[in-house]
Amino acid sequence: MNIKTTAAAVVVALSAFGATASQAATLTGNLTADNQFSVYISSSDSTLGTQIGSGNDWQHTYSISTNLTSGTYYLHIVGDNFGGPATSMAGGNPDAFIGQFSLTGNFVFANGTQSLLTNTTNWRAMDATGGPGNWHSAPAGTPISYGTNDTTTIWTNVSGGFRPGIAGPAQWIWSSPDQTGETYLSTTISAVPEPSTWAMMILGFLGVGFLAYRKSAGNLRVA
Repeated sequence: MNIKTTAAAVVVALSAFGATASQAATLTGNLTADNQFSVYISSSDSTLGTQIGSGNDWQHTYSISTNLTSGTYYLHIVGDNFGGPATSMAGGNPDAFIGQFSLTGNFVFANGTQSLLTNTTNWRAMDATGGPGNWHSAPAGTPISYGTNDTTTIWTNVSGGFRPGIAGPAQWIWSSPDQTGETYLSTTISAVPEPSTWAMMILGFLGVGFLAYRKSAGNLRVA
């Protein structure tokens, strides 16, 4: 077998292992919003994608679950606060979204782990410009936080406690400044190769290098 044929075989083998690394995984989450939200999973940061959940009662914790296969995904949230934008934390018409999310398989969130809470670091925000569902571009702003699930906020004061099923450090977030009463929030989910795939890739490259070395040495002996 010549080096070109061997290299081609290695590429095929690596592709097969890459397919194994992209095995199905699951995204789950518990979430709610004041006042309502819709959740989408998309392969494009600028397109809403497929709706996988919704809710319209902020005093209820909703759950979502969907399967992932390969590549990069974007978890998109469209939030809608009835009656317009919030006026202040002390009163008016507050608006916020909160949740916690988990992954199985070979996927990680924007924070590099398989667990993610709502926060101002790993989520991006954008004000709506035409109503819920008008996802016209990838959110690029930083959300504003109204406090965490386990601290005293408007929502814990009214409901008598934090949102069950959502971790205490999760933050109530929204777009800032909120001019419409609506918001778009987004975070990234990425597939990562499994350790066995990395090992096979390294072995494959070493094999190709060794064959190239042997061919070069053989040519020198012939000369």
